[in-house]
Amino acid sequence: MSTSSQPGEHMYPDHPAVGVVPDPLSHAPHPGPAPHPRRVPHPGPVPVDRLPRPATHDEGGRGRFGPLLATGLLVLVFLAGLVVGQGGIASGGPVAAADPSPAVSHAPGGPRDAVPDNAPEDFGVFWEALRLVQDRYVDPTRLGDQNLTWGAIRGMVDALGDTGHTAFLTPDEVRAQSDQLTGRISGIGVMVDARSGVPLIISVFDGSPADAAGLRAGDLITSVDGRPTERSTVSEVIEEVRGEAGTTVTLGITHRDGSTAVVPIVRADIDVPQVTWAFVPGTKIADIRLAQFSQGVADAFRAALADAIDQGATSVVLDLRGDPGGLVDQAVAIASMFLPQGATVYRQHDRTAQETVIPALGDPIAPDLPLVVLTDYGSASSSEILAAALRDNDRAQVIGQRTFGTGTVLNLFPLSDGSAILLGIIEWLTPDGEGIFDVGISPDIEVALPAEGVPTAPSELAEQTRKEFRQSLDTQLQRAVKVLTSARPPSPPTAAPSLVPMPSSAP
Repeated sequence: MSTSSQPGEHMYPDHPAVGVVPDPLSHAPHPGPAPHPRRVPHPGPVPVDRLPRPATHDEGGRGRFGPLLATGLLVLVFLAGLVVGQGGIASGGPVAAADPSPAVSHAPGGPRDAVPDNAPEDFGVFWEALRLVQDRYVDPTRLGDQNLTWGAIRGMVDALGDTGHTAFLTPDEVRAQSDQLTGRISGIGVMVDARSGVPLIISVFDGSPADAAGLRAGDLITSVDGRPTERSTVSEVIEEVRGEAGTTVTLGITHRDGSTAVVPIVRADIDVPQVTWAFVPGTKIADIRLAQFSQGVADAFRAALADAIDQGATSVVLDLRGDPGGLVDQAVAIASMFLPQGATVYRQHDRTAQETVIPALGDPIAPDLPLVVLTDYGSASSSEILAAALRDNDRAQVIGQRTFGTGTVLNLFPLSDGSAILLGIIEWLTPDGEGIFDVGISPDIEVALPAEGVPTAPSELAEQTRKEFRQSLDTQLQRAVKVLTSARPPSPPTAAPSLVPMPSSAP
């Protein structure tokens, strides 16, 4: 899928990242994540993961990078989970600097001295405040130009009120989010919801240091190296947990059952698993899990789906639980494997309210294979686009819990010092025209995991017996299997089997 925007722009979803993967934090019925005694209400999600959108029109002055969608979860690997379109940072393309702002002087005078053209009418007050801070603040060590400049940008961006979406990123945060899109991360391997006073783990990467240390979805990170996280910003927590492979970070953890622990974890380089799959024990139901929508995930998914079909799969569970999203073109490509050409994958509105319909690309390889989609509160961004596309086109039922609710598309506008602004420029809607920002996608069949339940990874399914699967606490997957088992099998083809595309090998 081609994308085209102009120099200096990347599209992202709204989702804070630091490690990414699958796992629900849902122990209770919707809406929202399961309540936790130490969770503090927060007005909205903290941004970190963004998705690209297919180019549909030119937007002058921007870079040639794909769109991203806003997710709303913090990925703790740690990286600041962003997602970039093709040709953007993630794929090693050029990052064009934004046009520099007009030079301004700090000559003495009234508040209207040296105000750039097109500045807000009362912008001179800013220079008054800057001079006052520089001249009178008690701690001169805090008056570095970069510190004040970045603080001013953050304040301006926060004033837009687009909480959890539009955001300012430091150069380190830009690089970390780029790494996540390419599947290269260094840290502990967890994803966190940062919209509360204490970071809540949404999911843990299989085989990651966090997984080996016993961290699970629903745990709270209460301290990092002895420092409480309750009053820390998302960026501060990310910076403290992220680090070089081989170094150790010690986390204070409150588990879902209320017990506490101090857990030392050795950071490592982590390969984020894109797609894994296995048959549900005793069936030919293929459980395919997507960890995130990073570069190349559509090709990996096509290969997994083709492999499952070749091995006799009669139906598919598409597990998007804990998937924070990523590149939107990957979501469109995966939806196109199940939908006819021209079917609406999603709709988008720009600031003029002009609507553009993003269609399926055609050539589906599984147009009739029975399908169920699993979601939870950790499903965000591209996960929501894919789930809504399959639901609204009557291609699949959605089972599980309400999704995160990331409804805007953001562009990453690089600034001249390597920092960037993620700016919401597009609102995306479901094929039926519904907005999902802060609302999410409600499942057709709502099923909450029990307090001790966690999503079953395909690697675990491959080792389970039928009895062990039935005794597991993954009630969402069990319900999906029940739905698919009770569904009528697809009608036999009326024409030659060759009319039903089935690749013999992965592209």
